Amino acid sequence: MENQKNLFLAIVISMAIIFGFQLLVPQPERAPVSEDQIVEQSSVDLNIQNTNSQIIINRDEVISSSGRVSFDNGKIKGSINLEGGIIDDLVLEEFRETLDPTSDLIEFLNPLGSQDAYYLDTGWVSSDNTLELPNNKSIWKTDKTSMGIDDPVKLFWSNSQGITFEKIISLDENYLFNVDQRVINNSDKSFDLFPFGLSKRQGIPDMQNFFILHEGPISITDSVLEEYDYDDLKEKRKIKHTSVGGWIGITDKYWQTAIIPNQNEPITQTYSYSFAENVDNFQTDIVGEKIAVSNGASISHNFKLFAGPKIVSVIDAYVEEYGIQEFDRSVDFGWFYFLTKPIFNVLQFVFGYVGNFGWSIIVFTILMRICFFPLAQQSFKSMAKMKKLGPEMQRLKEQYGDDRAGMQKEMMALYKREKANPIAGCLPILLQIPVFFALYKVLFVTIEMRHAPFIGWIHDLSAPDPLGLLTAFGLFDWNVPGILQLFNIGIWPILMGISMFLQQKLNPAPVDKMQAKIFMFLPIVFTFVLGGFAAGLVIYWTTNNVLSMAQQYIIQRKIMKS
Repeated sequence: MENQKNLFLAIVISMAIIFGFQLLVPQPERAPVSEDQIVEQSSVDLNIQNTNSQIIINRDEVISSSGRVSFDNGKIKGSINLEGGIIDDLVLEEFRETLDPTSDLIEFLNPLGSQDAYYLDTGWVSSDNTLELPNNKSIWKTDKTSMGIDDPVKLFWSNSQGITFEKIISLDENYLFNVDQRVINNSDKSFDLFPFGLSKRQGIPDMQNFFILHEGPISITDSVLEEYDYDDLKEKRKIKHTSVGGWIGITDKYWQTAIIPNQNEPITQTYSYSFAENVDNFQTDIVGEKIAVSNGASISHNFKLFAGPKIVSVIDAYVEEYGIQEFDRSVDFGWFYFLTKPIFNVLQFVFGYVGNFGWSIIVFTILMRICFFPLAQQSFKSMAKMKKLGPEMQRLKEQYGDDRAGMQKEMMALYKREKANPIAGCLPILLQIPVFFALYKVLFVTIEMRHAPFIGWIHDLSAPDPLGLLTAFGLFDWNVPGILQLFNIGIWPILMGISMFLQQKLNPAPVDKMQAKIFMFLPIVFTFVLGGFAAGLVIYWTTNNVLSMAQQYIIQRKIMKS
């Protein structure tokens, strides 16, 4: 039937558009500014080099070999290295590597000399080469050996020219460091300084490498989101932008570092890459505007440094408290941000009452069905009429045989006479596809869904159903290899396939035999396709099918009796 053909095409085309959109349509990139433009803002080029040997040493040994100031606010713990005054040791206390409660905590920042070195630094640069400035080999002194929430530590370093540099570092109850940099000039000269903040990472981390997720250097530049892959940086070596406010950093799927200046401050943002000591070095940094330091004067500058998980409520709170431009874009809600974030907010709101994201998804599905109820009602009425007209349409096909033009003309007359719309069933599906994709993004990118349990065997809504067909639904332990994972479908995908098959039985059967065969296999195809998707998404789809069937069944009974 024509309506079934249109429905099938609508499903295929919609899925292709939604899942192919971000892959085929590149996000707009603003052209990097020229070197001449940068000179107008800053006459220095920040290029912090690591002179340490790249012989990899155990992380704990590196940490214990240097003087440090420890910190622990219950969510992150670690230490500030007095050699360089850098934050290079940070562990996430609320997140583990796997679902196993005894697995290791996430070690996010690592010191130079250890595997996957990753750190945050602040300081000063100058175009005056005669100035002695602290670098990553300078040994800072401190007024204490530990700091807590809103309990700052002061680091200080003096050069032979009578200039003292200070860093007053504090930590809030979450993941934000506040760094006040001060310069006390007791020398006999005046000079200019430029404040900088940077995040540096060695090596390319393990990544999802999925086209709908950005991992790597990121910034907000004049309120515009800029994203570059590690491969982009390796190719271009250096990219510069100027901005007023904003921020820059490096993002993973769930974690991120960010350098945040005053939001009214003119800055230069730089992404850079170098290959030294047989290791890849990636750096994102900010250089602030020039500050004049006269003889006997003191000046100061502030950076905020973020290092931790991208928890939406925490990120939003920082946006509200400090006015950080578009900081909520840290979470990669993608092109459908206008839809994805509201869906997350609804799930989070419901979670506040039910205490489980699995039930939140089910409640959300019910809410979606309520929103789409009038439209679905009209659609199901039309489909019920089409099913009722099935025998008459079969008669027309037999009557007109190969005369397709004549048959189409009579069918259109039949539709008009009975007030049936053959394409009415497409619209609800078309409207639900963006919701489906947005929910998929929520499950895929938000840390709130990571390791979020449902009931029974579902311990992680962001991962596929773990009880697969090839392991007899968990009866024996087998690490299913490679391509066989496609056939290792779980219980929820099978339930989804069954619900889709039953729903199909309520729809008018295609007159064309080829279409009938295609539709017969659709539940099987979707079962295998969705088998590798997040369990939360399959739960949504299954619940939606069951609610649709209930509504459709009631409508069909009324129309068939009329």
